[in-house]
Amino acid sequence: MNTSIPCPCCSTPLLHHFSDRREYWFCRHCWQEMPIVDRDLHQAKRKVGNAIDLSNSILVSN
Repeated sequence: MNTSIPCPCCSTPLLHHFSDRREYWFCRHCWQEMPIVDRDLHQAKRKVGNAIDLSNSILVSN
């Protein structure tokens, strides 16, 4: 799943990092840690990306 989050400063895709019991975003262009600007939006994208489409799996019995 690819949910690229753009850097708020330069729009380069941010890298998602986990270290020291925290998560953060890093921009390779600005060479800076970036805050999660809209964490709720990111979480919503992650949930939608992980959703399973069952519309084609519905069985109809006659």
